[in-house]
Parts: sequence; structure tokens; C-alpha cells
Amino acid sequence: MSNKFYEWWKNHRKFVTYGAFIILFGFYLSPVVKEAKYKNQCIKYSTNGALTKFNKDDIRETLLEETGLNIDELAKIEGYKNCIN
Repeated sequence: MSNKFYEWWKNHRKFVTYGAFIILFGFYLSPVVKEAKYKNQCIKYSTNGALTKFNKDDIRETLLEETGLNIDELAKIEGYKNCIN
């Protein structure tokens, strides 16, 4: 029995080792992927909130003259600033 296992291990050890490494690396990266997902959601919601605020306050003319950007671009910048942490 041990001879058969040794032969199997000898023929498949690279595949098993690389597979285990990939699985462990996936577990290592999982929190990073979750954090990126949450940050993207935060940016999306903050951008929508900033867009609503800019439209309600009617400060388009002032912002456009000062920055040269349109309202959508300014809302995206505000969303990124709110979600830096």
C-alpha cells in the first residue's frame, strides 16, 4: 500500500503542491478582495450623494468656472475623497 502511495506522490507532487499553494494564496487575498468590494460600494454611494448635493445646491456655475470639470467628474472626485480610509 505504501509503495503505491509513494508512486502516486512521486508522479503528482508538483500538481498537489502548486494546487495547495494557489488555494492558500486565495485565502490570503480574500480580505483584500472584500475590502476592495466595500470600497467600490462606498465610492458609488458617495458619488450618488455628492451628485444629488451638487444638483440641489445649484452650485454648478461656480464649480465649473473654478475647476473646469463637469458635475459628474466632481461627484466622482468627492466620492473618492469620502472613501479614502
